[in-house]
Amino acid sequence: MSAKSVLAVSGLVVLPVLYVLFITLHVTTLHEPISDWLPHWDRLVLLFAIVGLERLYTYRYAGSQRNMLMRDILANIVNLYITAVVTAFLLLPLLQFIPEHFLGRKYLAGSPEALGPIWLQIPVLLLSVSLFRYWMHRWQHNNAFLWKLHSYHHRVTDLRATNAEVSNPLDFALRNVIVFLMLGIVGFNIFAMLIAFSITNITAVFSHCGADVRAGFLNYLFVTPEVHRWHHAVDVPEGYGYSCNYGVEFSFWDVIFGTYYLPYHAGESVQPVRIGHPDGIPDERNYLKILLEPFGLYRPWLLPKGPQPAE
Repeated sequence: MSAKSVLAVSGLVVLPVLYVLFITLHVTTLHEPISDWLPHWDRLVLLFAIVGLERLYTYRYAGSQRNMLMRDILANIVNLYITAVVTAFLLLPLLQFIPEHFLGRKYLAGSPEALGPIWLQIPVLLLSVSLFRYWMHRWQHNNAFLWKLHSYHHRVTDLRATNAEVSNPLDFALRNVIVFLMLGIVGFNIFAMLIAFSITNITAVFSHCGADVRAGFLNYLFVTPEVHRWHHAVDVPEGYGYSCNYGVEFSFWDVIFGTYYLPYHAGESVQPVRIGHPDGIPDERNYLKILLEPFGLYRPWLLPKGPQPAE
């Protein structure tokens, strides 16, 4: 068997193997000392693993993203290490106040055990989080202000591991943080929430894998790169309105609600040639602009003026 054939066959199994590997890694190291001094260390390992896949399984329509690397690094730092903390600091008092003063109790559930055993809480959390994020994602595409925030994420011209977190922090918080804060107030078991968090976020990160890997039947369950590329396609499939494939981690919500799209030809999935903003707006490398412009706060730095013409 040729090296090309080996890569083609292994490309069918690499995603499920890595899904299981990194979910297991996260769950089994929740209380390891490394998590105290380097939060999200497993996420960083995952990032490097996907970058390696992108080099090994070169995508035929891949484009250069080198000039966006500094923006990608800043976006990862802000959204992985700052956005969740700031969002929790601002919203948790309000989320705790509402049930305590309007429902007559501090939590919606008296104790984590009242919501059932952990093995039941985990699938409930997975379904709740993924359904919330599916509909929030759809709203971010059809609401004018939310699209203004979210559209920066759609200006990337190639899906890569490094640009999965390229998003305005408010856009990121609406889709990825608030739902976990809300479910934490409900009173779910902390360990169940950590497992659900790891599963949903690991599968979501893999959706931006820029490698030419195939997922087969997993395309109907998870948001794989094959599925997610169509969500980022410049040309929205006819009849799908604003976009398709809104699921963040699980694609079966798209199947259920009629927004799933992944065409096949001769037994292989067809992939979009062009990825980017549907209106053709170029990618934005200035992270400060992504951060401030949607709120009208961005002001370009004043550059030194050159020689003025004589009057």
